[in-house]
Amino acid sequence: MTTVTRLRPTGSATTPQGPYQSPYQSYVYAYPHKTAYRRLPDRPALRSLWAAEPKDALSLYLHIPFCEVRCGFCNLFTRVGAPDGLTGAYLDALDRQAATVRDALGDAEEVRFATAAFGGGTPTFLTAAELERLCDIAEHRMGADLRAVPLSVEASP
Repeated sequence: MTTVTRLRPTGSATTPQGPYQSPYQSYVYAYPHKTAYRRLPDRPALRSLWAAEPKDALSLYLHIPFCEVRCGFCNLFTRVGAPDGLTGAYLDALDRQAATVRDALGDAEEVRFATAAFGGGTPTFLTAAELERLCDIAEHRMGADLRAVPLSVEASP
């Protein structure tokens, strides 16, 4: 994450040391707009992208984009709350994506996860049953042994 802060007075007050000018007007994130990117000529197959890559110490990250509130510092893809059925539909989509990625990784004997992380949002927004499903996606769909690798879970403070 890159943060750019503009130092421009936006208000004044009197302090024992004299007049005070607030130095912060606002901050912006320095990410290019989506229109700044060029189109790729042809989308390469995911399997071909992974073919020559070492797969013996992979890191697995599963993103859960739901929060109770949006933190002021957050620049992740996330949303506050979830209408009925959205978390289940999201986990369905995550499961389909995990199946596609796992298939692209190829031979099961070559694939080993060294770390795993659940982040987002905050995975603790999910119900216990939904968290269990998330672990099932990591273990049964992707092949990560969550009992054998370091696992981090972002949580709302």
